[in-house]
Amino acid sequence: MEHIAVVVLAVEVVVMVSARVGTERRHWAHAEGRGPAPQPREDLTFVPAALYGIAAAAMAAGALTTSVEPTLEALATVALFGVLLPAFTANAVLRLCTRGGRRALTPGPRGLAATVAATGGLVSVGLI
Repeated sequence: MEHIAVVVLAVEVVVMVSARVGTERRHWAHAEGRGPAPQPREDLTFVPAALYGIAAAAMAAGALTTSVEPTLEALATVALFGVLLPAFTANAVLRLCTRGGRRALTPGPRGLAATVAATGGLVSVGLI
């Protein structure tokens, strides 16, 4: 289970970096006069609260099924890798789906983001 958790963590980082590169590219294009102004809340750290909730619920379910000892180190690890990173990755998926545009999100990308948050939260328990 630990190997799967590490692979999922690596994929999360790649997705977040890809979204960040796209965001920076749009900012530079706007600064050089080649594109529209970026959205004011396009930063990857502005995550909808629902994604945090989905990741936390999945992480709690995973921790209950594997009987994790509630030590401070275990809780800190799971909180970071089970809630924060999956929620950031799910938000990065939303940013990649819209390509920084102002169009409304359809249920497909929202469902994909929720799946990413839940999977990251559930699998993160393997890091303990």
